[in-house]
Amino acid sequence: LLYRKAIDAYIYKNKDMRAFDLSEDEWDALERVAFWLRCFREATTMMSTTKDSQLGNTHTVYRGLQDHLKEALVSLPANAPISLRTGLVEAHRKLSDYLHIIDDSPYYL
Repeated sequence: LLYRKAIDAYIYKNKDMRAFDLSEDEWDALERVAFWLRCFREATTMMSTTKDSQLGNTHTVYRGLQDHLKEALVSLPANAPISLRTGLVEAHRKLSDYLHIIDDSPYYL
């Protein structure tokens, strides 16, 4: 993560902050989440930075995000916090809900 060293240094210098020191497992979890979120940022950027309509690409983008979430879920280590696993499953379900809406809409081809 971009600011890990700065955060660690700040916590080290401020004794009253040491209770908030992140463990290696917590940093690993943050790195995983940051990686997953990059894909969503890329999808958002792609869908919003063009002057052409992106309705036709919506299904493909959502499927790609779902595939990314599936891969992330499979690659989670056994000792990963349950909240990470739950978050990935819920995000996948939400995308599935949106895909059903798209499938039922006459505006998406």
